[in-house]
Amino acid sequence: MRFIKSLLIASLLVAAFLCTTSTYQLRVVNAQDTKTGTTTGYPTGTVCKKSGTYRASNKYLELIIVMAEGDVFPPFSDGTKTIWYARSDKTQ
Repeated sequence: MRFIKSLLIASLLVAAFLCTTSTYQLRVVNAQDTKTGTTTGYPTGTVCKKSGTYRASNKYLELIIVMAEGDVFPPFSDGTKTIWYARSDKTQ
């Protein structure tokens, strides 16, 4: 009986984890990027819809990456989830 309870609790925890991570990864975030003014961000784990350069930053570091259509946005360099913003090119 103890084994069944443990198995049930473990399966509920796994299901809760999968539900929370999948909803985080599938939506586009509407936040304001202070450097580029872009309002649409892509969280870690989402699929890139348009090829281009994207940036993410924390208070110490700014990362700029090149993404192709269909690539998955990676985590930040320290392994945390982040939001990637398309870079706007002001010279065009």
